[in-house]
Amino acid sequence: MTLGVSILVMAGVLALTLSRAPPRVVRAVGRAELILASTTKAGETCQPDEVLPAGVSALRITVAGYYGATLRATVYQGSRIVTEGSRGGDWTGTSVTVPVKPLSYTATHVKLCVHVGPNSEPIFFAGSTALAQEAALTGEGAPLAGRLGVEDLAAGQGSWWSRALSVARRMGLGHALSGTWVVLLIAALVAAVGVLAVTLTLRELG
Repeated sequence: MTLGVSILVMAGVLALTLSRAPPRVVRAVGRAELILASTTKAGETCQPDEVLPAGVSALRITVAGYYGATLRATVYQGSRIVTEGSRGGDWTGTSVTVPVKPLSYTATHVKLCVHVGPNSEPIFFAGSTALAQEAALTGEGAPLAGRLGVEDLAAGQGSWWSRALSVARRMGLGHALSGTWVVLLIAALVAAVGVLAVTLTLRELG
């Protein structure tokens, strides 16, 4: 019974996840073309003259690390904080997504500050080249070699379920047997094997 309940819970979580809309990129600035700075200590990098569109619920920032560190993103308009968010050290890779409180309006000429906590491994700030007057700044106010890469994310339209056919269509291209039906057939076979395995397991336990 316990296994059956666990399977139902997992299926419910999967269905709930697929019913949500994937995030969409509202605005993107810069790319991870070069390393602007690195640190193993707590530090902050601020980027002036940013724009935060209305409805943005997360910021994907090109801060990289083999082991993530605690990170906080704060958006200022003048000296006033218009939104902020934080992320624990449960991340790794070439970027980190920080959830923030969405605004009902588009905030212009804002300053984005990214603060990282101390870490045993280096944390890298990456971005693209820019003029000194446009570049990101260290916590001491010194300009870096460019600007941080930032993507503003907002809730998308349509759930993952509604995208299933388009995803299957793309996955089915470029094979000896190509077409949407190939992916759908594989998915059906995997689902059938899963149902059969669960049925046999429950029968043995019973």
